Amino acid sequence: MVTQFDYLSKRVVYSPDAEAIVDVEANKSYTYRMFNERANRVANFLQDLNFNKGDRICVIAHNTLEYWEAFFGSQKCGGILAGLNWRLVPRELASLVKDLSPRVLIYDRDFAKAALEIQREVSVDNWIALSPEGVGPETSVIYEEGISKSSPDPPRRVKLSYNDPMGIVFTGGTTGLPKGAMITYQHVAFNTLNTIRDILPGDTYINHLPLFHVGGLYVYPLPLFILGGKVLQMKAWDPEKVLKLITEKKPNFFFAVPTQHRMLMNHPLFMATDFSSVRFLTSGGEPLPIDIIQKFKGVHGVRFKQGFGMTEVGPGCFALDPWDAERKIGSIGTPNFFIDAKIVEPETGRECEVNEIGELLFKGPTVTVGYWNRPELNEKLLDEDGWFRTGDLVRVDEEGYYYVIDRTKDMFISGGENVYPREIENILEEHPLIDQIQIIGVPHHKWGETGRAIIVLNDNAVLTEDEVIDFCQGKLAKFKLPKSVVFIDSFIPYTSGVGKILKRSLKEKYGYPEK
Repeated sequence: MVTQFDYLSKRVVYSPDAEAIVDVEANKSYTYRMFNERANRVANFLQDLNFNKGDRICVIAHNTLEYWEAFFGSQKCGGILAGLNWRLVPRELASLVKDLSPRVLIYDRDFAKAALEIQREVSVDNWIALSPEGVGPETSVIYEEGISKSSPDPPRRVKLSYNDPMGIVFTGGTTGLPKGAMITYQHVAFNTLNTIRDILPGDTYINHLPLFHVGGLYVYPLPLFILGGKVLQMKAWDPEKVLKLITEKKPNFFFAVPTQHRMLMNHPLFMATDFSSVRFLTSGGEPLPIDIIQKFKGVHGVRFKQGFGMTEVGPGCFALDPWDAERKIGSIGTPNFFIDAKIVEPETGRECEVNEIGELLFKGPTVTVGYWNRPELNEKLLDEDGWFRTGDLVRVDEEGYYYVIDRTKDMFISGGENVYPREIENILEEHPLIDQIQIIGVPHHKWGETGRAIIVLNDNAVLTEDEVIDFCQGKLAKFKLPKSVVFIDSFIPYTSGVGKILKRSLKEKYGYPEK
């Protein structure tokens, strides 16, 4: 019997021969029947490895059909899939693997060396290589060889509930310690209900987002599979390929951050691209500039839907509809269905008035049940009335439209990736010549923002910008590396009455755009 949580098997009942997913690089596609049989093979293979409900499976790989097969195969077993950010260095990845204690780790050939380095630090029962190429752990099983021997029939049934997690998505924190937010079947259900106000059965969607991101798996693709649509899966973002796909494959919508929409807008193929099939575009991560909105609308008649989301909540929390894109420029819109939002004065909890800046709080069935292996955080996850504190400073206008004033704590976004200054500061504090260090995000024409290190050196010490950046190489992913450095004599002018360094004051003085 097909359970309510076996989404692919459910969809096969309604549209077995409809095209479900296309690997645009490999020019390979699956119908829903084929997709489901592949996922069944993965599930049976995993169960033969003694993979059971609640076990974790990690994936370090680029976007592929096999990644999706592992996702749905794990789901059929009641497992929990955690996609790991392949931009991280092996030391960072090893710490996440250690935290998760997965029974299975899947890697592709580009990360075979990283898998080998992880193995030196962390024990994993089963290593699975997506390709025989690359030198990974010696005990690795080749993915296709393993699943080809297993059955395409449904695996052993697993009892699940809506509060059970199906995935873990890592998000950072101001301490620099990543937190794995658990995504439950309840989240999927409510996110699908929210999403179907925009997407339709049979829609086609371009998915270029990394599958280790909440947006890559959960925001649009999973609801679209439930509805019987088609996902055009890209290996990675490529503006030229996206524009060609729009003309050739006729997608109905896709998501990109403002930096990526600008890349499309400025590409030589933009003017000649046929956008006639595109019903709307979606943007998020940061406010969408008015010139992008006007260019897409003026040249191709395409309108933008914008929003605001969190890995821990929703993941979609707010939506700004296309007809308000220009009238409410800079707004994240209004709260989605099934989400309560309020703004409070952070210290007292007093609810803020209209246009008063305060902290954003959420409540509802879309809030995460907790962070993986973080009991101390989970005890403080919700207040006594069940509200989740985001740390984001926002305001709401007279019409109920919300505006983000400052992002979570000191975080900034570079090329669509969250960067948490404290993680970088922890590394640079180890430098023997640095007395004090602060990281701020500064505007960048291509990446949205990049990191700038504000440094006070030890007495009589001499250090160059290149030496500071080189010190971080290999210790942090490239997108986290500071791109510029400012040396100052003291942080005294930029501290509060209790001596806390005020990043906002630093940004006012040193937050000029990166050249």
